[in-house]
Amino acid sequence: MSEPVAGKFLLEILTKGMYSNPMHIYREYIQNSADSIDKAVEEGVLQPAEAEIHIFIDDKERNIVIRDNGLGIPQDIAKIKLMNVGASDKDGVTERGFRGIGRLGGLAYAEKVQFITSALGDATKTIMTCDCVRMQQLLQKSNNETSDIMETFKAISMFDEQPEDAAKHYFEVRLIGVPKESGLLDEEDAVRYFAETAPIDFDSQQFVQARKIREHFSEKGFPITCYKILRGARRKPIYKLYSRSMTTGKQERTKTKDYVRDVEFIYQEASDGKPLYIGWLAITDFSGVISDEAVQGIRFRKGNILVGNGTTFAKFFPSEGHNANRMFAGEIHVLHDELVPNSQREDFEPSAVYNEMRKTLSEWAGSINKKYRRGTSEATSALRNLTKLNEEQKELEEKIDSGAITSDEKREQIAERLEKIASSREKEEKTVRKALERGTFDNERKETVEKALSQTETATKKVTALNTKIVNAGYATKNDLPSSYSRDERKLYQRIISVIDTYFTDDPKTAEELREKIKTELSVKKK
Repeated sequence: MSEPVAGKFLLEILTKGMYSNPMHIYREYIQNSADSIDKAVEEGVLQPAEAEIHIFIDDKERNIVIRDNGLGIPQDIAKIKLMNVGASDKDGVTERGFRGIGRLGGLAYAEKVQFITSALGDATKTIMTCDCVRMQQLLQKSNNETSDIMETFKAISMFDEQPEDAAKHYFEVRLIGVPKESGLLDEEDAVRYFAETAPIDFDSQQFVQARKIREHFSEKGFPITCYKILRGARRKPIYKLYSRSMTTGKQERTKTKDYVRDVEFIYQEASDGKPLYIGWLAITDFSGVISDEAVQGIRFRKGNILVGNGTTFAKFFPSEGHNANRMFAGEIHVLHDELVPNSQREDFEPSAVYNEMRKTLSEWAGSINKKYRRGTSEATSALRNLTKLNEEQKELEEKIDSGAITSDEKREQIAERLEKIASSREKEEKTVRKALERGTFDNERKETVEKALSQTETATKKVTALNTKIVNAGYATKNDLPSSYSRDERKLYQRIISVIDTYFTDDPKTAEELREKIKTELSVKKK
């Protein structure tokens, strides 16, 4: 009986079949670079401040280069290690990758992929070149040249050795002939992906809460491990995209800015006494859904690399999951060694510890949803409406003084509008005052709230006087016509304006324009 065979089509599954999004291959290479840098620092080969990962994307030549100055692979074991498939020596606990397959992802998105590496003390660099076009040929169902995965992998792989500076240590991935339709060559999209996914730092100049987050995590004993990722020849650093404000609102006309006024922290230990997770939550105005999908939603990270995406946390909200999650921004850094990302890093592997995390985070999600999303959002909306109503009353008062009452119909419309303003304002004022008593508004906003409430008191006191003014105001049309018009003609004109005001009740602007047109036409009485 013949031996069982791991068929060649596994290679297709481990390349293109592994990732729903081509961008995920960037994550795999960055993850490997981070692990290599950690080893280099641990062995004293590299100082943390000198560590860096460099990304070059050449859209014109269709090439991508990802290079780190980590430990590299020694020449004597480089060929064996580069040919291994699913046989990583990483521990899966302190290191981010451990399955030994992520390196193969690029084979599905290039004509050739090269892995170039050298370790400290080696005067030679090892170059492995994988012919991806040849791989696609061998993976055709009608092709019988190879049968198992290793035979196929060997058939597409070539090795070369070249002289190298013995002081250098690095690992470099070169994707040659990347198809434009893959999206991998769009540098702005790639940088945005790195900013969301990679183990990088906040931009302290853009995100003022960055220092507070770093210090808190460090004080708790879990400093956020960050790596310097540089783009292009100008070596421009890539940062996470959090900033001092976030755009909210679904439609362009309703979009506004919510400011990050503070951050709140969460920490939890598992039932076995081990750290389970630590996280931070941005405290904003919570006035609506965060528009920018790169920062929208609470996100999971393991080893400071994104797990899942901005929607993964949604299932932890007891109700309104996706809608609730989109109003928050923050990170949950998973700490427990039994919380392991699945092979596609879209979520975590099922386990008793995962169930424990899900239970505690669901309770926390329910509490912040009640405290911030519903409470603060309602209070912020009421404050905004209160300011708007005060301004609307002021505009109405100016209209009355400038002659807005052109008929009894118009007088009635204005009186009704003032009544609605007063009624709505009373309701919004109660909401704001209750929120102020509960401490919903932070110290930074209290001054704004108190100013709005003071303006509200002034506006409320004016309502009675305004009603009296509306009742006693004469028609503004009284002086519209020259003195040459008779009394009956003036009465007819007043009736016409009254009909216009009634017909255009919902469109006062058009009513006013028609009145002005008629006034102009009648400004000189024709014989």
